[in-house]
Amino acid sequence: MKSEIAILFDLGNVLLPIDLSLTYQALANYSEHFSALEVENITIQESLWVDYESGLISDQDFRDKIIQRFKLSCSNLQFDQAFNALLKGWHDGLYPYLAQISQRHDLYLLSNTSHIHSKIFLHNALGPQNESVFSLFKRIFLSFEMALVKPNPLIYHQVLTECGMKANQVLFFDDNLANIESAREIGFMVEHIYPPTSLEQIKLRVNLLC
Repeated sequence: MKSEIAILFDLGNVLLPIDLSLTYQALANYSEHFSALEVENITIQESLWVDYESGLISDQDFRDKIIQRFKLSCSNLQFDQAFNALLKGWHDGLYPYLAQISQRHDLYLLSNTSHIHSKIFLHNALGPQNESVFSLFKRIFLSFEMALVKPNPLIYHQVLTECGMKANQVLFFDDNLANIESAREIGFMVEHIYPPTSLEQIKLRVNLLC
C-alpha cells in the first residue's frame, strides 16, 4: 500500500542537471554587442524568459524577442540549440531510483520551463526498455502549459486541486529558495536542493519518510 505522502519534484538542477551559463555563452556567441555576462544580467534584470515560460508568447515570438534584444545573428535552429545548451545529462541511476520510490509514493513534477526545452527533455529513454523517466510520474506540470510560474502560490494550489491532494501530504524538492518558501507558506513539506548534491539530498530526505 502506498504512502499518503506524495513527492513533487522540480526538474532543472533537481532531477536534470542544468548550467544556465552554457546558454548565456551560446547566445553571446551569436552577438557582436553583448558578452555572456551581459546576456545573463539583462535576462535576469528584465525577466526575459518569464512570459515564455508562462506560455504567454509563442516559440517564434520568444525567439524574435531574444534575437532582437541581443542583436543575434542566427537561424531559428541555431537559436534553439543555444537556448537548449543549458540542459546537461541526467543523473546516473535516476530511473531505477525513481522506479523504486514510485512503488511507495506517487510522484509528480512541477517545472518552470518552456516548450523549446520540453521538446528535448521529454524525449528521454532512461528505462531498461527505453521508457521515459516521466512514465514513472502520476502527473507532470509544466509552467508554459499552465500559464503560471513558480513561486506564484496559484501554481501550487492548481497542482493540489488537479491531483486531489492536501498541502501537508506533499514533499516538494526545488533548488530555488523563493519557490521553496512560497510552497512552505501554503503547507508543503519542502527540501531546498543544492545542485551538486541533489540526488543524494533527495535520497536522504525520502528515506526519512519510510
